[in-house]
Amino acid sequence: MNRYDLQVHTDASPCSRASPADVVNAAVDAGLDGIAITNHDTLAGYDEVADLAPAGLTVIPGVEVTTTQGHLLALYVNDEPPQADPVTVIEHVHEQDGIAILSHPFDRFREYYDTDLDAVASRVDAVEAQNSRCLLPRFNRRAREFATQHDLAITGGSDAHFPMEVGRSTTLCDQSLRAAIESTTTQTAGRGGYLSGHTATKLNDALRMVNL
Repeated sequence: MNRYDLQVHTDASPCSRASPADVVNAAVDAGLDGIAITNHDTLAGYDEVADLAPAGLTVIPGVEVTTTQGHLLALYVNDEPPQADPVTVIEHVHEQDGIAILSHPFDRFREYYDTDLDAVASRVDAVEAQNSRCLLPRFNRRAREFATQHDLAITGGSDAHFPMEVGRSTTLCDQSLRAAIESTTTQTAGRGGYLSGHTATKLNDALRMVNL
């Protein structure tokens, strides 16, 4: 079974202190088959990680896009999608033959989806049903229920902002990742409720502001 962490941030995102080298080393140490680099609204950071990755580690280009509702993971894209309404973002991802995934869609402590859900579900490819930074289990549970209700694939991602987080939640598949998502055969593994990760992120944000 192949294991992918489909939400990893590097220091190209303001919220992260993980260098590309740190991310690669953490992914290798975690025994992952692949990671998606999903910095906030930018593809920056992907090339550096891809250049450093060993042959056994697949690195997927991605963006965590800010929509007018929640966040959306755009994988296998060459251009950053616009920061727009979810349907527009999804269409932009599909125009690039990319995969669109709702990111921690019902986490009420962060940006979340609460309107036009049927329209979004009819267009998106998958739902992140296991995000390590969801503090309450019901947030991930609601995402999984939504995916089941709409016959969508599920994915897992650590939402790592620091190297030690890489691999805390993963997507499992026994075929190529794209084929598994398209056939809704993916599974997830890992855990959430990672309060210390949020605390570390807040401290990082404060230090960054001090250094500006």
